[in-house]
Amino acid sequence: MNGQMSGNKKLKVFSKNKHIQELLRVSGELEDVSCAAGLLSWDQETYMPPKGAGARAKQLATLAGIYHDKATSRELGKLIRRAKPQNIYDKALVRERERAYRKETKLPKKLVEELSEATSKAFNIWQRAKKEGDFSLFEKDLGRVLKLMVQVAKLLRRKGQTVYDVLLDDYEHGLTEKEVERVFGEIKPKLTTLAKRWSKITAGADIKIANKGYEWKKQWDFGMRVIKDMGYDLDAGRQDISAHPFTTGFGTGDVRITTWKNEQDLRPALFSTIHETGHALYEQGIDPRLERTILGGGTGLVMHESQSRLWENMVGKSEWFWKKYFPSLKSQFPGLKKITNDEFVRAVNVVRPSLIRVEADEVTYGLHIIVRFEIERELVKGKIKIKDLPKIWNQKYKELLGVTPENDREGVLQDVHWAHGSFGYFPTYLLGTMMAAQIFATAQKQIDVTNLKALREWLRKNIHQYGKVYTSSELLKRITGEPLNPKYFMEYLQNKFNALYNFPQ
Repeated sequence: MNGQMSGNKKLKVFSKNKHIQELLRVSGELEDVSCAAGLLSWDQETYMPPKGAGARAKQLATLAGIYHDKATSRELGKLIRRAKPQNIYDKALVRERERAYRKETKLPKKLVEELSEATSKAFNIWQRAKKEGDFSLFEKDLGRVLKLMVQVAKLLRRKGQTVYDVLLDDYEHGLTEKEVERVFGEIKPKLTTLAKRWSKITAGADIKIANKGYEWKKQWDFGMRVIKDMGYDLDAGRQDISAHPFTTGFGTGDVRITTWKNEQDLRPALFSTIHETGHALYEQGIDPRLERTILGGGTGLVMHESQSRLWENMVGKSEWFWKKYFPSLKSQFPGLKKITNDEFVRAVNVVRPSLIRVEADEVTYGLHIIVRFEIERELVKGKIKIKDLPKIWNQKYKELLGVTPENDREGVLQDVHWAHGSFGYFPTYLLGTMMAAQIFATAQKQIDVTNLKALREWLRKNIHQYGKVYTSSELLKRITGEPLNPKYFMEYLQNKFNALYNFPQ
C-alpha cells in the first residue's frame, strides 16, 4: 500500500469474486438511499421553509425505513457470509459491511423510523428554542431523542460495553468511555492551568479587532479565496449559511460546507469556514474507486476532526499563514490598516475562557468538550434529568471556565448535536485535536507545511485517499509510528504561545 492508490492504475481495488461484486452492488444501493436522506437533511438545515418541517420529518423517516429494510435483508447477510476477501479492500468492505449489518439487524424498523422522525423534529424545535433562548421549548423533544438513543444503545450493547461505549463506537469504532475518561483526565488539569495562566498574559491582545463590524460580503469573499487556496474544489462542492456550521458529502464529486454569519467579528465565520473545509478536503480526497461503497467516506470521526482542527488551528492561526494573507485582509477592511501582522496573529490567538465552543481558543476549547463529555455520559446513565440541564451546564462552566451563560442560547442550546441524537460525538473533537498535533508534527518533518498545496497532497496521500480501508488508529500509527499521544498537543501549545507572547517556560 505505498503511494497514492488513485494514481496507480495497476493496483487492484476490489477483486472480481462474484460475492464481492454483488456485495458492492447492494452496498451501492444503500449508499444511494443514505445520500438521498443526507440531501434532505442538508436542505433542512439550509433552505427548507420552516413550515416544511413536519413533512420533512416523515420523508426522512420513510427513507430510514427503506435503508433499514435493505441493510437487514437476508440477501445481504448471505453475501457477507459467503464473501471470500482476496485483498485489503475486500477485507475492509466485508468488515465494515458486517459491522453495519450486525448493528442494523438488532434494531426494529419501527424504532429506526421513530428515531429519524424524532431527530428531524427535534432539530427544528432546537432552532426555535435557540433563537428564543428558551430551553424549555426543547426539553420534551430532547427527552424523546435521548430515550430513543438509549434504547438503541441497549439493543446494540455487547458484553462488557456500557451504554455510552455503544454511542461512542458509532463515531469512532472501538472508542470506550474508560479510554476517553483516561485521556481527558490526564489533559484536563493541564489545560485548566494553562487557561488560567495564559488568559492573564494574553488579555486584551484582540481589543483592536474584536467586534468592530465587518461587511459580510467581504468576509465571504475572503473566506472563499482561502478555501480555494486550500484546494477545496468548488466544482465538487459549495458553501452556504446555516445555524450551525457543518459538512456533508454525497460522493467525492459533491461535498458541501456551511458557515455562519457574524458581521461584528470576522473570526467566527472565517475559522468555521476553514474548519469545515478541512472536513471537505478529506471527503473530496478519497479515492473515487471507493465511491458508492461503505468505504467511501472518512474513517472514524477522531481522524475526521483531526483534519478540520489541523487546518483551522495549526494552519489558519499560524504566524506564517497570516504573513501571506493579512495584507489582503487589510485591503478589504480599512479598520485593520493600523494593525501589524504580529498584532493580528496574537489577536486570533488570545486565550480567554468563553461561553461558545466553536469560538473558543485552542487552550480552552478542550475544556468545552470535557464539559459536554461529563454531562452527556451522565445523561445517558439517567443520573441527570433533562429539565436540570441548563443549571448543570451553567455550574460546570462556572467551575471549569469561570464564566456563566446569561441565557440558554449561549449555554446549553448552543450546539445542534443532541438534537440530532449525536451523543458520543463531542469527545472526538478533543481527541481529533490531539491527533491533529501528532500528524502535523510528522508532516513538518517531511514537507514544507507552509505550502498549502503540498500539505493538502501530503494529507491526501497519507490519509484521505484510503477512506475507511484503515481505521483511525491504524492510519495514525502508519503515519506517526505510534498510537495517540497527548504530548504532541501540549508541546504544540507551549511552542506556539511561547513564540507569540514570549511566555516563560
